Amino acid sequence: MLKLQDPAKRKRSLVQWLKPRSSAMRTTLVIGIVVLMSQALSIAFFWQNLYLPEIRQHAHSSAIKMLKLRDAEREGVAPEIIDRALRDYGNVEIVRDVERFPSPRDKWFAELFTDRFQKQLRREIGFPSLVYFEFKPVPTLWISADTEQPMWVREELLFMQQYSPGIILGWVLGVPLLSIIAIIILARQLNRPLKRLQLAAIRVGRGQHSTQLDVQSGPTEIRAVNRAFNQMTRQIHLAEQERTVMLAGISHDLRTPLTRMRLTAEVMRDRDLAEGLVTDIEDMDAILDQFIAFMRDGSEEQAEQIDLNALVSEVTQQFCHLIRIETVLSEIPPLRLRKLSFKRLIGNLIQNAMRYGQAPVVFSTEEVGPNILLRCRDHGQGIDETRMQELQEPFRRGDSARGSQGSGLGLAIVARIVLQHRGQLHLSNHPDGGLDVSITLPKPRLWMRR
Repeated sequence: MLKLQDPAKRKRSLVQWLKPRSSAMRTTLVIGIVVLMSQALSIAFFWQNLYLPEIRQHAHSSAIKMLKLRDAEREGVAPEIIDRALRDYGNVEIVRDVERFPSPRDKWFAELFTDRFQKQLRREIGFPSLVYFEFKPVPTLWISADTEQPMWVREELLFMQQYSPGIILGWVLGVPLLSIIAIIILARQLNRPLKRLQLAAIRVGRGQHSTQLDVQSGPTEIRAVNRAFNQMTRQIHLAEQERTVMLAGISHDLRTPLTRMRLTAEVMRDRDLAEGLVTDIEDMDAILDQFIAFMRDGSEEQAEQIDLNALVSEVTQQFCHLIRIETVLSEIPPLRLRKLSFKRLIGNLIQNAMRYGQAPVVFSTEEVGPNILLRCRDHGQGIDETRMQELQEPFRRGDSARGSQGSGLGLAIVARIVLQHRGQLHLSNHPDGGLDVSITLPKPRLWMRR
């Protein structure tokens, strides 16, 4: 059965959909509404307190003229005398020639005035009279006379020529438009420091802890926020340096007893026990190296234009005597990479395949739309698909599927380096067996845009 949505909820969802998302647009909307309401109230004020009284006064004056004209016609006064009297009374002309009569047609803007003029005139003289207004060539008001012979009273409104349409349109339309443009510019100026803060926070999240914001310019509140942000990044940077120094010290202090243990194992008579001890020492040494590599993530290393294919060939050549490696490298453009970090990434992928997978290890590169795809595939048993995201986190190992050795930092280091290069890491099991690691990197042009 179809469940109808509550009208109140539907109304709230519509309001949420119509509500502007950004602070700049919300500010523009609020102030724009205030400006438009102010403009509307201004127009209403002038209409009610200036134009309507003027229309009523002019209608009263015209009513007097129309009544005098009717009375003169009824008393049989000569038309020439009537025309001269009305001309002396005001800039008024009686048109008796049918060919000079106006041809009234709808003019919505003029009718705003003529309709009220006509109602006021009817209220003054007590009988209906048609009112028509012409803009060109001279602003002219036409009033039909209630006489035996049809005639129109024509009055030139010379004072109407003093009104400038450009000034009126500029006031009615230009003021709100300029106000909205000024509001948008002001809102962008106010939100620009927030955008800088957002980008700086993103850089810090990517490991660029030396990021600093300007505290010498801008509003006082923005400077205070920037100073607090800079203090936070300095504390994060110092904490990271202390952590790195601490781990380096631990590594140095532990390697001394490990070296003594290795020397002791070399002189032991029981060779099986000695070989097992040496193997454990090498594992401990490798784990220490991974800890240091994870902490020194290479975020301070400068990126440079690198031929990814040459880098893959260089690193795989160093491991080819330990495991069989195949490469399928397509022609791709150079990328902006941190060379040492990416060499560590490729080395970790190979070591991961050596520890948990089987030969051959296949590296491939190809250009896919706006991205470059680097893939590494081994021919082992693969991993549990439900744990693929989990294994990219530190100290997570696929014990149940792929052995119990290692520190659980190999794929975590790979994921961190990929994130620093604004790429994406994807793990999957190949249909023919083995783990398939896909790394998507943006092309140089997209890198520069971000």
